[in-house]
Amino acid sequence: MSGEEHGEDAASSLLLEDVQRRLRNAFGSSISPRDVPLLPPEPRKQQQEQPQQPWESFRSRATAVREELRRAAIEGAISWLRAELLEMRFQNRQLARTFVDLNLEMQRLKIENELFIASECPTFGKSTVSSE
Repeated sequence: MSGEEHGEDAASSLLLEDVQRRLRNAFGSSISPRDVPLLPPEPRKQQQEQPQQPWESFRSRATAVREELRRAAIEGAISWLRAELLEMRFQNRQLARTFVDLNLEMQRLKIENELFIASECPTFGKSTVSSE
């Protein structure tokens, strides 16, 4: 991996970490209790191990489900961002190649034009070539 690619990867990682932090902050309280599906009651064995009121058990399950939904939403957004960053990196490399190709073509055309001018007008061509 070249130094440039390593720098791009580091920048992408920093960007992803920042976006991940922002998403966690944004989705932290955005899921309402009505978004949480009802779960079947826990088995009797588990209820005997932890003596709780039925509403406490439901509340803890609802909290766990909300947390899982929040995590899933964040992970989905991060996956989408990773795909977008990879696409942007690919497009960036394509644009760089196109830019280099265009620059080479411009230089070739400039030399071709100077040679044409030099062949058409010998006195003008000598002054142009000698000034460079």
